[in-house]
Amino acid sequence: MIYCFIGTKAQLIKMAPVMRELRQRHIPFRYLDSGQHAAITRELRRLFELPEPDVCLRDRTQDITSTREAIRWYLRLLWKSRTDRAWLRREVFPDDGVCLIHGDTLSTLLGLQMARRAGLKVAHVEAGLRSFHWFDPFPEELIRIFCMKRADLLFAPSAEAETNLRAMRLPGQIIRVAGNTVADALRWMGSTARSRIAPTTPFALATCHRLETLTSRRRLSRVVDLLNRVAATWPLVFVVHGPTRRYLRQFGLEARLNPAMIVKDLLDYGEFIALLSAAQFVLSDGGSIQEECAYLDKPCLILRNQTERNDGLDRHALLWRFDDQIAEHFLRNVVQRASLTPQEWPQPSAQMVESLASWTQEPVGRKS
Repeated sequence: MIYCFIGTKAQLIKMAPVMRELRQRHIPFRYLDSGQHAAITRELRRLFELPEPDVCLRDRTQDITSTREAIRWYLRLLWKSRTDRAWLRREVFPDDGVCLIHGDTLSTLLGLQMARRAGLKVAHVEAGLRSFHWFDPFPEELIRIFCMKRADLLFAPSAEAETNLRAMRLPGQIIRVAGNTVADALRWMGSTARSRIAPTTPFALATCHRLETLTSRRRLSRVVDLLNRVAATWPLVFVVHGPTRRYLRQFGLEARLNPAMIVKDLLDYGEFIALLSAAQFVLSDGGSIQEECAYLDKPCLILRNQTERNDGLDRHALLWRFDDQIAEHFLRNVVQRASLTPQEWPQPSAQMVESLASWTQEPVGRKS
């Protein structure tokens, strides 16, 4: 049996194409929802035409939005899996097999630990990404390293990721795939995504949600200053996550936002991708957004000190490092490029499913 352990919005977006591929090839799998982003993922399942999870590990319907709540949730489930292995094998992992974990979140870590406790093999999707700074981003870099060292199968989405894995001399089997599964998600959404809120004139798009920025008043203040500067010359749509709005208010920064800025609450994925496609350029600290901009050839200023991804960095993405001169260079040199067509994008989900089927000795059927 193949288990897909998913908890966050980004994980579901990137793993939805894998689950769709498994279903189309009639390969049995179970979808396990950790409940970390319980509210957001419901809408995403509708967009990607996915069934409801086979197992939900959190009975609440709201997302986990605070660090304290996340730690309590993680420790509770970790303790239950450690002390009640019978429950773990009966309710979560009833059959032997392999558990797919994705990325670098608490759900990734929890999925690894629960699957290992149940005696399953583990496959890490998006393995090999490194910032090479232990605490930047934190705790993502530490989670990635911990999970990569303990996974049996490592799906590397780039040549750089593969090189990183081989340099670490890990015991797991490394499989290089053609790219990131977000390409398959974009291909799926591209034909239907339409924006209802995009300005009619050229505009910029901004997001900011990483904890290392939100929890630092100095960093978040620098982000607000940058967005205000952009909004003074460009129409700017600022998509605000719930935690972002809370910290803006906590630090007294929400009132400082340029009133010309178009501030929107979190959008559904289809609306956001349509907005991203229409924007002239993007300012964001999101790793997935950096990848999406790379496939769409969208200029992107990465609002971070370090990034574990090289997507777009050799073309039009620039790491801000909270440096005004870097921001000035980016804004003065924004150039729209002709993007690749969806037909030219890689199809990593199909490649991963082929590898999984071979590895687990499942028969690979034809797509329906």
